[in-house]
Amino acid sequence: MPMDQNLEPGTKVRLTNHADGSWEDGVVVHCWLSDEINAHDCYVAFFGEAIPAGQPAAKPYVLRYASTSLTVLEE
Repeated sequence: MPMDQNLEPGTKVRLTNHADGSWEDGVVVHCWLSDEINAHDCYVAFFGEAIPAGQPAAKPYVLRYASTSLTVLEE
């Protein structure tokens, strides 16, 4: 079960859609303790199915997710 955690900027994460098994990989831009949700909330730059090595071909898009929704990817 995911745990609430403060994720450092630059942390590589995965957001999984459990309904169909698809996922998106991204990098944490900013994370803070949110009184609104009583947990850590994060801005994540998503790249699609994999984080590119080097310069990305397309500009990533940034979305907001609770840290409990994200899985940290091991280096």
